[in-house]
Amino acid sequence: FIGPILLTISTVFDSIVPNLQEQLLQGSAKVKTSEMILVSNMVMCFVLVIYTLYSGELLSAYDYCRRNEDAAGVLVVQGLCAYFGLKCYLGIIRDYGGVVGVLVANARKVVTIVLSFLLFADKSFNERHFVGLCLVFVGVYLGYISK
Repeated sequence: FIGPILLTISTVFDSIVPNLQEQLLQGSAKVKTSEMILVSNMVMCFVLVIYTLYSGELLSAYDYCRRNEDAAGVLVVQGLCAYFGLKCYLGIIRDYGGVVGVLVANARKVVTIVLSFLLFADKSFNERHFVGLCLVFVGVYLGYISK
C-alpha cells in the first residue's frame, strides 16, 4: 500500500524539480550549476546526517568504512561520478530545458535496464518486461515529439 503512494509522491516531485532547476538556471537569477549542486548537496547532507543519527545507521556506517578501507574509496569514487553526472544533467537543463533533461535521464534509465539484461544473463526477460520497456520507449518518444 505504501509503495504506490511513495511512487506517486516521487513522480510529482520528479515533474516539479526539473522545472524549478530550469527557472533557476535560465531565469533572471542565472544560478551556476556548481552553485546549485553545492547548495542542494549541503541541504541533503544535513538531512541525511540528522536521519542517520536518528536511525543509528551513521555510526555503524562509519565503523564499516573504518574497517573496510575499500568501502570509503568506493564511496568517494561514486560521489565524484555522481557530481559529474549531475553537472552534465544540469548543463542539459540549462541549455535545452527541463523537458529535454527529463527525456535524457529517462533514456539513460532505459539503456541501463537493457544493459542489465544483456550483461547479466541470469536475469529472465519476460513479456511484462517487454511491455514495460515498450511503454517507456513510447513515453520517451511522445515526450520528444511534444517538445
